[in-house]
Amino acid sequence: MAIVTGASRSIGRATSLALAEAGATLAVLGRDRNALDAVSREIAALPMSKPALPVACDVSDPDAVESAVDHCTRAIGPPDVLVANAGIFQDWMPSEDLPLPEWDRVMAIDLRGLWASCRAVGQRMLTHGSGRIVTVASIAGITSLPKMAAYNAAKAGVVSLTRTLAVEWADRGVRVNCVVPGFIDRDVEPLKDDQATYRSIEDRTPLGRFGRPREVALAVLFLASDMSSFVVGSTLVVDGGWTVA
Repeated sequence: MAIVTGASRSIGRATSLALAEAGATLAVLGRDRNALDAVSREIAALPMSKPALPVACDVSDPDAVESAVDHCTRAIGPPDVLVANAGIFQDWMPSEDLPLPEWDRVMAIDLRGLWASCRAVGQRMLTHGSGRIVTVASIAGITSLPKMAAYNAAKAGVVSLTRTLAVEWADRGVRVNCVVPGFIDRDVEPLKDDQATYRSIEDRTPLGRFGRPREVALAVLFLASDMSSFVVGSTLVVDGGWTVA
């Protein structure tokens, strides 16, 4: 059984579909139940796929995460895979102007919520002695995007947390790795309202374009599968060459 958080749109939706195509039984988690139901219908329409279990859950609430994971486990079995994808952006602003509530809002979902998801699922995987966890960070976690102090810090925390869990849990049968997306075309892309910035990102990216959610999803699928059986604590960058340009 695979659990995907933030499953209702963009990378989460694409990852859910990719896992379903690979034969996984899925629980799709997110805050928007209507959007989760839509993803579940997409999965049900795939050839040979199994129906997904939609579960409304706000990962910023650790009790809600624990309850959701318990519900998934009772409904469709112990988790074999977790894709900890739920995340939000911060409002772009100079660091000196960043208010504490905005910092807390981003950290609550992007770092604390990811940790709560890993802890709840990881405990169950460790009990069974097997599992794969894929966290979703960002190039913001391995470089510095201006005016994104909270987001940068949260995603750097995701990368560090991934490495810590990988070291602690590998010899107990749980592999933990991280996917680091670059600039990805999303369902709602606020950068498209700023065509100059959008074009400058394309120009700087060696591949000359934004990535697609499915391109990230296939990287997640690799780390969630036995194809990556000797990969532990890695950060797989999927950014069209942005960070090496």
